[in-house]
Amino acid sequence: MEKTDFDIMAWGTANLGELNQIYGAFKAIEDLTGNTYEYEKSLLLPLGVSNIQDLKETLKLSQFSDYKLFKKEVFAILDNFLKAKKIAPKVFIVAYTQADNKVSGKNIDAICRAVKEFYKEHNLGNVFTSVLTSRLHKYKYVDLINIPKHLLTFTSRIRLLQNAELRKKSLITVGTINNFNRKTVKDKKKELIASLQKYKANPKLLAQVQKLSAFITSPKKVVICLGGRVDGPEINFTLQFAKKLLNDAQKLVSCGYRVVFVNSPRTPNNVADYLYEMTHNDNNITFHNCKTIAQNDEDRTPQRWRIYSGKYENEFTQMLVIGNIYPGILGFDNLLVAHTMDSYSSCETANAAITTAICTKGIEIDEEIRYDCYNLVQLLCPKYAVDWDDFVHFSQNMKIEPKDLKPQVLSSPLRVFAETLLNRLS
Repeated sequence: MEKTDFDIMAWGTANLGELNQIYGAFKAIEDLTGNTYEYEKSLLLPLGVSNIQDLKETLKLSQFSDYKLFKKEVFAILDNFLKAKKIAPKVFIVAYTQADNKVSGKNIDAICRAVKEFYKEHNLGNVFTSVLTSRLHKYKYVDLINIPKHLLTFTSRIRLLQNAELRKKSLITVGTINNFNRKTVKDKKKELIASLQKYKANPKLLAQVQKLSAFITSPKKVVICLGGRVDGPEINFTLQFAKKLLNDAQKLVSCGYRVVFVNSPRTPNNVADYLYEMTHNDNNITFHNCKTIAQNDEDRTPQRWRIYSGKYENEFTQMLVIGNIYPGILGFDNLLVAHTMDSYSSCETANAAITTAICTKGIEIDEEIRYDCYNLVQLLCPKYAVDWDDFVHFSQNMKIEPKDLKPQVLSSPLRVFAETLLNRLS
C-alpha cells in the first residue's frame, strides 16, 4: 500500500489494557501506511496532565452534570493539543471501557461528538472517529465501531441485522485489538534476563531473583495472570478463588512445574497479599507484583483501588527495579499462560502463539451482565486456548505438557481494523 500522510490522535485512558489497544491500532496503521507516530504525544490528556503515567482517571461524560460542561473541557484539551500540531489529525481513536458498560456507550459518543463539533467550529475539515473493542450501541458520532464477536448477544445480533446504517459502521472481529506480539515478548524477555543478572547480588532482591531465575531454567513452566474486580458487583474476585488457584499451582508443582503468579491493576489487594504471603518461602511458586504502587495518601483512598496500597508496599517497591516481568516471562520454552476468564488478555497470548489456558471455575461473574466473559471462553476454547482445569487434570494424570497442546493461533484483528479504517478514509 502506498504511503498515506495523515496524523492520528486518541483519547487518553488510565486503563492499561485500553491504552495497549490504542497503541496496537497505531502500530497497525504504521505498518500499512509507512507513517510513524509518537504514541504518547498523540494522546489527548486532561489539562494539567503532562504524560500518560500521571493520568489517574479517564475523563468521561458521566463525570459531568451535562454535555455542555464536558464539551467545554474537551475543547480546552483539543486547543492545547493542537498548539503543537501543524496539521489537525484526520483520525480520532477511543477505547471502550468495559468496566463502565452501563454508561460507556454514551461516554464514547459524547467524546466523538465533541471532537467532531470542535473540528466543525474551527473549520478543520472532517475527522474520522473510531472506537475499539466496543459493545453494540447506536452511536451517532462514531464512524467505525470495532465489535469483538464475544460482545454480541443474540438480541444485539438481531439489532445489527435490522439496522443497515449501524451495520455499515461496524467491524466484527474475533478477539480484541491489542499491542501484544511475539516481538514484544522477545524484547521483554531479553530485558528480564538482563535485569535478573543485574540484581542477582542485591541482598534485598536475592530471593526473588533466584526464584525467577529458577523458573526460567525449569523444563516445565506456567504463568498465572490474575484479573480482578470492576466498578460494579458483576465480577467478584474472591480470596477463595485465589486459594483455589494456589491449590492448582501446588498440584502442578507436584508434577515438576514451576509457577509464577502476576497480578493486574484490577486484582484486589487482599488477593495480592495472600499469594505473596503463601508463596514467599516456596521455592517453586512465585508471586510478582505488576500493579502500580501507591505513592501518597491520595493513592491509598478506596477510589484508587487499581493502585496497590496493601501491607507489602515496601517489599513490592523494592521489587520495582526488576521491572514488570509480564510479558517477558512468557518468552520461554514449554510454557503455558493462564488467564482468569474476566480478562481479555487471553486474546493477546493466543494471538501471539503462546499456549494459553482460561480459568473458568471459581471466579464469581454475573453471566447476565458480563455475558462477554462467557462468550469469549466459547470462542477461544478449545480451538485457540485450553480450559485451565482440564490442563491441571491432564498434567497430573496424563503427563501432558504445554508443548503437547499445540492450539491454533488466533488471527489478529489489528490489520483488519487498520485496512478498514484506511478504506473508509479513501
